[in-house]
Amino acid sequence: MPAENIELLIEFTHDDDPRARAMAVAGLAKLADPRGFAPTLVCLYDPVDEVRAAAATALGIFGDDRAYEPLVESLKDPNEKVAVNCAWAFGQIPTIRCFDKLCDILQDKDMAPAIRTAAATAIGERSAIAGSDIATSDELIERARVILFNTIEEGTDELRAACVWTLGHFPPDKQTTQVCIDLLEDEYEWVVRYAIEALAHFDDLAALDALLNLGDSDNPEIRELAWKAIDMLR
Repeated sequence: MPAENIELLIEFTHDDDPRARAMAVAGLAKLADPRGFAPTLVCLYDPVDEVRAAAATALGIFGDDRAYEPLVESLKDPNEKVAVNCAWAFGQIPTIRCFDKLCDILQDKDMAPAIRTAAATAIGERSAIAGSDIATSDELIERARVILFNTIEEGTDELRAACVWTLGHFPPDKQTTQVCIDLLEDEYEWVVRYAIEALAHFDDLAALDALLNLGDSDNPEIRELAWKAIDMLR
């Protein structure tokens, strides 16, 4: 992109209109030009919540590890959306310390459930990227699995559902299969949905009987998902 256009977006990060500033950092991230990183980082400290939230997302898209410390600090932002976007951003930055931070967030019971949910989802998204650190490391997968298992036992419904969704993106193993089979009886519908999807992905016939039981579910959407999974296993 021509230098003058980059400079125009950078200029807009100082605009009086916060919507213009938010759009500017989104535009800089989309261009992925290194010149846009520093002005985007500055916007992480903007007085307007919307701009800080946009900057947190943009820093994740940049994928630059120099954003690590500012993002860690912004996890304490009084606006939850900003902190949620920071958690998501850690999943986009391909360094081990950002993966470590996702695990720390997920384990931190003092952290807001929405932020922990974002961290759980970010781990799943990261594991689905071919060649990523977690996708190529059994050690990191196992570390994340243990944390996800523990969180499923004590988290809010949305957080538990996010953990199950993420487990469905991991390579299959017997313990995870059994956990997902057990979760087919969960009271929260989205936990059940994601458990069905995970079992279909795992391709383990051990789940067949439990899925067949759901084939008679009173919930038509659960019933449909179960039969799709059964067809895949057969």
